[in-house]
Amino acid sequence: MSSKYLTCLSVSTCLLLSPISVAVEPLFATPADAQPTWLDNAFDFVGADGGFDPSKGVDMSYIPSVFYNPEQEFGGGALIIGLYKTDSAQGMEQPSSFVINSYISTNLSIGVTFDNTTFLNNGDNRFELESEVHDEPVVYYGRGYQSASNRDNKVLYTETLIEATPRWYQRIADAWFVGVGGNVTFVDTRNPEIGDEVINGNPILFADLESNTSFGAFISARYDSRDYVENTQQGTLLQVDVGAHYSTLDSASFGQYEIEAAHFIDLEPFPGVLAMQGQANLTSGDVPWNRLPDLGGAYAMRGYILGRYRDEQMAMMQAEYRLPIYRRWGSVFWVGVGSIGEQLHQLNDDVMSTYGAGLRYRLKGRINLRADLGVGEDETLFYFNVNEVF
Repeated sequence: MSSKYLTCLSVSTCLLLSPISVAVEPLFATPADAQPTWLDNAFDFVGADGGFDPSKGVDMSYIPSVFYNPEQEFGGGALIIGLYKTDSAQGMEQPSSFVINSYISTNLSIGVTFDNTTFLNNGDNRFELESEVHDEPVVYYGRGYQSASNRDNKVLYTETLIEATPRWYQRIADAWFVGVGGNVTFVDTRNPEIGDEVINGNPILFADLESNTSFGAFISARYDSRDYVENTQQGTLLQVDVGAHYSTLDSASFGQYEIEAAHFIDLEPFPGVLAMQGQANLTSGDVPWNRLPDLGGAYAMRGYILGRYRDEQMAMMQAEYRLPIYRRWGSVFWVGVGSIGEQLHQLNDDVMSTYGAGLRYRLKGRINLRADLGVGEDETLFYFNVNEVF
């Protein structure tokens, strides 16, 4: 890995050793006689009352949502949140959870994602599932920073995607886990066209967008001392995934290697939490175009369109200040840097930056509704979702 990112990872390692403390208090205390606001009552009506009642079995919330982006236009959907405890993990403070995010837009984009974390055997075992199905317009600019930076390379195509990534973890000592997982991804593409704002597109890029199916398996090593996976206030995550995959595109095999380090510090007596994350997604072999590591979207480098910046290697770092403000409201402020490249040594060549701010509203337990405004090199994008970015 490049020297710049090695230096950053060394700094992160030092930060991982810093002390952690206990619960985070809001900036302004809630008066003892405070009454619910109209917004609190509205969310309470759909089951998002800010708490978690394990006696319900699965404590559910149903939240309507609206959005706009240039590719999907105006849209709406529903966020469904469920918190629960399995019989073998009743003693854990942290509940299991799932989030379903479904949507449809005015240009007939449609999709649903399902994210689930289930704790078993008092946390000694974990099952995680990330899955997505959608049919929607997606952008493609080719491979590499230079290609993605050229607006004339924009291709807008319709993509049908079916993807599932299950994981299983076994605790081996204290906060150490080993795991296995798999991934299946099917993508079908059609109707590639040049975006309306582009006069001279690059038709050569159209040929890249071949439908294919890929599948594979990976092994994981994880250190996880986070107090609450979906909204951490203290603790550390270190994870390494090593995977082998096969694609029907040219009957090719490829490797994927993911490294993540995250650390969370309660800043008491100063209010709030400092959250830091470093991540590298590396590949080898003949990687299909749709499985290349990328930057952008709601979880990595907010402020960049997902799918625009992609190449065989990717690295990024972001730091976020999370500040509970009053009652169920909070805010975040972040900065981040990242880059892509065909080779590891190229990750220093074109480093991109992002910064932004967002609002948080506590729905259930410590599950937050988030609204973020991210600023990239030449775009400012809005995100509306559930759960923290990392």
